[in-house]
Amino acid sequence: MHISRITLRHIDFADDTYALLPPYCTEEIPSSLVDSIKRYGILHPPIVKEKSAASFVIVAGRKRLRIAMEQCAGVTCDCIKLTEKTSEAETLGLCLEERLLGKPLSPVERATFFLKALQWLDEKQLAENHLPLMQLSPSVYLIQRDLKLLELEEPLVIAVHEQHLEEKVAFELSKLSFSDRMALFEMINNLRLSVGNQKKLVVTSRELSARKSITICELLSGTEVAAIINHPEANVPQKTANLMKWLSSQRFPRFSEAEKNFHQFTAGLALPTEARLEHSLSFEKNELLLTLSCADRPHFTQIWERIKDLFPAKPAKESRP
Repeated sequence: MHISRITLRHIDFADDTYALLPPYCTEEIPSSLVDSIKRYGILHPPIVKEKSAASFVIVAGRKRLRIAMEQCAGVTCDCIKLTEKTSEAETLGLCLEERLLGKPLSPVERATFFLKALQWLDEKQLAENHLPLMQLSPSVYLIQRDLKLLELEEPLVIAVHEQHLEEKVAFELSKLSFSDRMALFEMINNLRLSVGNQKKLVVTSRELSARKSITICELLSGTEVAAIINHPEANVPQKTANLMKWLSSQRFPRFSEAEKNFHQFTAGLALPTEARLEHSLSFEKNELLLTLSCADRPHFTQIWERIKDLFPAKPAKESRP
């Protein structure tokens, strides 16, 4: 392994042997990286491996090399060159080490690394040698779990990598039928749901699907959901809030009815802005809490003098002999 000046046209950019993403996952090249290379050149040498006397495969630094060739009209580039004798397992390990110098791997990058490494290592070797580098316990289970991500449809894999679909939610989607999975993903993707709302959507949809004996696809394509999603005047945050509210009302109908009645009751009281009436948690008790905001002590005293007789007097304490 040594620094060598490589002719860019001798690099096989189509060879993705050591790429840590599936071929259908593409990453944008940051403009800041382009500007930096235009100003000072490549400061961190890419790594290439010799395929033959005049052909090289990229191990690390694909973006830097593309910028040099496509946007800087470069002809050559100083690279760290690995010889043909470098084993595949060692080369992939070096690729991982270089990649971990930056941000942590995405779940999809981890899964892709595992898939490629298993061509040359068994699961136990892979777990013991490489998972600790990713701040993971050396568990074969984690490898098997992450590989399931790559069995999902391409749009879902891309969404996980781009952090639009939460990893644990993706695992839950993998357990569903294709139509149910895609119905949920379409809702998550179109509304750009937060992690919390993604989990709520999946959990509630599964529960309602089982309760109503219909598919999740049928549940989410119903007229009530369609009215929420296709509302002509609502923006995305409003549609999301209305969908979450509808899901809660379907999941907890008694609570929703009680909440509706309570709001009607408080509206009829025409309370002043200084007063707030609250029900007990989940309506577990019948008691209500009235909160009054007072400007100062004299204001409180004035109000208290008017209402103190409405409360039962405390029982007198028994005197001790």
